[in-house]
Amino acid sequence: MKKKVILLLIMSLVLFSFAACSKDKAAEDLPLNKELMKLMPDEGFRWAHRGAAEYYHEMDLKSITEDEKEIIYKVEGEVEDVVSGEQAKDYSIELFYKIVGDSMIQTKVAPMMLDSEYDELTIIKAPLEKGTKWTEQVKNQDGKKVTLEGEIIQVTADDRGNIYKVTYVDKKTGYSETRKIMENLGVIAFTKLVELEGQKYSQGYGLFGSGSGYLKSNNDSDASEELITDTDTDAETDTDSDTDTDSDATETDSGTTETDEDTSTDTTTEDDDKDEEQEVRNALVEFNDAWIEYVNNDDQDYFNLITTDGVAYRNAKKFNRTGLTEKFLVMKINQVSISGSYATAKVYEEIQKTKDGNTTVAKYNWIYNLKKIDGKWLIDGYSKQ
Repeated sequence: MKKKVILLLIMSLVLFSFAACSKDKAAEDLPLNKELMKLMPDEGFRWAHRGAAEYYHEMDLKSITEDEKEIIYKVEGEVEDVVSGEQAKDYSIELFYKIVGDSMIQTKVAPMMLDSEYDELTIIKAPLEKGTKWTEQVKNQDGKKVTLEGEIIQVTADDRGNIYKVTYVDKKTGYSETRKIMENLGVIAFTKLVELEGQKYSQGYGLFGSGSGYLKSNNDSDASEELITDTDTDAETDTDSDTDTDSDATETDSGTTETDEDTSTDTTTEDDDKDEEQEVRNALVEFNDAWIEYVNNDDQDYFNLITTDGVAYRNAKKFNRTGLTEKFLVMKINQVSISGSYATAKVYEEIQKTKDGNTTVAKYNWIYNLKKIDGKWLIDGYSKQ
């Protein structure tokens, strides 16, 4: 009897191994998808990506190797260290994009790159149309297996090629990533939703037009041929200013990072995206108008525009308004990034403050965090850049 049990176990293991190998073999046996080939640029292309807090990296497409079963794009680059100045850290980037069957797979070795939590994952899958979905097992930075659900959620037509917006969601934890992948250019924008101290924020980068394009040969006078112009990237540079240091203690969110996804070449976003961004901008304007009324006239409508448990609420409750009047001089909303029910925005503000007969002008560079609750965008918190 024991021999029969052992024999059955051995047969089961053999059959399981055969099935797994057959599945992998089937994926490799699929013909290379021609749609996926259109997504990548040719050899010699340079990507320049930038994000918040002066994050910046450059990558060059070094080689393309192809056989009957797969195409491999080798990409090398470096993250620019503009903050720490630490020489010991590894800022190098090594990426491989592999087209096999109906999938494009990204593999990376890039310790300092602001990119995926997974060193290998499928970033897009054919057919290249809205609603294409897939599920796969990937490993996170702790080496644990995660079930990730990918989906093409938007396809935008552009004169230079279609832009595919793809999401990747860990349903168990709620962690998510988003990429915009454009024909002939590859990945032009990336964001991920991270949680810090109980708050969720978007981090990421977008294509920087003036640094991206094809590298020319040494015989040419120009260093690169730009395919994307600065106006295409729709990027704005923050105004450098001294921040106000008045004695009123203000609690701020820590570790927030604003995404630069809006610096991509996507200039023809769908109407619903534009409407959503406008709603966020309207919420910020309404919030700041209400703040002035709260400070000057104790108008409690301010609390209808914020979450009940966030930094904005706590700051307002402990803010010393005695003898103080304020007036907005400048409010410039530079960038807005939206990921599901969460949004971040970079805002430059100048506020005139009068107290005890003395008038000063406070200048701020804020990162605002918003949540969409019951269909309405509410201010959750803010921090100085």
